[in-house]
Amino acid sequence: MHKNSEGNSVTGLASLLSQVKGKDNHSEQGKAIAFLSGSELPTRRTEIWKYTDLRWFNQHEFVQSNPVKTQQVQEWLEKNVFSSPALSELPRLIMANGQIMKEYSTLLEYSGCQIAIKEDVHGSLGQPQRDFMTALNYAMGQQTLQLTVSKAQHAGTVLFVHLGYGQDAGLASFHYRLNIEIQEQAQLSVIEINAGSGEYFTNPVCEVTVGSGADFEYNKLLNSSLESYNCANLYVSLADHAKYRQFLISKGSKFSRQEVYIDMNGEWSNASFQAVQKLGDRQHADITTVFSHLVPHCQSDQNVKNILSDQSHGVFQGKVFVHQKAQKTNAQQQNQALLLSDQAEINTKPELEIYADDVKCSHGATVGALDEDQLFFLMARGIPYDQARDILINAFVAQAVEDIDDPIAKQLLKEQLGVEVVEDIT
Repeated sequence: MHKNSEGNSVTGLASLLSQVKGKDNHSEQGKAIAFLSGSELPTRRTEIWKYTDLRWFNQHEFVQSNPVKTQQVQEWLEKNVFSSPALSELPRLIMANGQIMKEYSTLLEYSGCQIAIKEDVHGSLGQPQRDFMTALNYAMGQQTLQLTVSKAQHAGTVLFVHLGYGQDAGLASFHYRLNIEIQEQAQLSVIEINAGSGEYFTNPVCEVTVGSGADFEYNKLLNSSLESYNCANLYVSLADHAKYRQFLISKGSKFSRQEVYIDMNGEWSNASFQAVQKLGDRQHADITTVFSHLVPHCQSDQNVKNILSDQSHGVFQGKVFVHQKAQKTNAQQQNQALLLSDQAEINTKPELEIYADDVKCSHGATVGALDEDQLFFLMARGIPYDQARDILINAFVAQAVEDIDDPIAKQLLKEQLGVEVVEDIT
């Protein structure tokens, strides 16, 4: 237990920074510590945190995690990976409580890409001086995985798994980093699964550089413990003719916030982001994106769907920035919410900031409940209420999942959402 000079318990940011005292102020880690030492926790008065409350952060004493029991990891893998013919064959990286489990990580010997595990290494895309959670990740200085796909190499699909395990006293936290470089004309598809048990806090940073003509697909399942807290920051840079596609399912965690920053630095680059937040109980999930069109002839598409029941709360803040030079931009943004309870809540803020005049940009948001006429139509044909309800929810998300290119990822995420092929009953 961390205590101050008066003998009182230390919580929140102070309890985290007490774990990394004495670091060189000239290192990136030291600079982040110094920045946080003079900073305050973001509040709802901070515009980008307007709809998400971080007060829980100061109510916890953060502690260093205990070693993970190998048996816990083995049991999870046997149930969720080894039992799946498709997933079990993929090169995989397994992490538990922020540490790489080398005995289970076949990706370390995979010829399709180069892997390096480093300490205190940061990419060039993150913005610790502007973002609290990125600065916190840099300050805590845990392992960095550097993954590189060489020029013209088609690396196929790889699996990332991060497991989090809580402990009896204090809130353990994990601040790992992934730096991914897809070189010119190369290809990679990543399936990431986040899971675990108990109460813990994860705060990863991922930085992705996609080279000229390269192709990167990133499918992420956030299915962490319902007692856990999850923040994640993703930074992506696209060169000319680069293609980036992401699908995110957020259905785990008591609290989650996913921040996505994509810079289109090369002409004719293309970025697509689709997500489904499926929440219940008192879950809170926030997706915040900033897509920056910095050069001409680029295209982006964002579509975020929310399925909210009980007293859950979904947030989508999506900003498209179009630089004055970025003529011929095509940017579309859409947020849809399906409220299955009178107490469920959605906050949505699609935003365009445009400084070019020859562009095609649109944004929109729709919020509603299940269509009573459609429910009646299905039930009039002998379909029970619960099944009719599931059919309509299925239809709400089915098309988004169908747009996933990677067949293994598509099947996994369909199963997680309960999406099935619905026969024509008319």
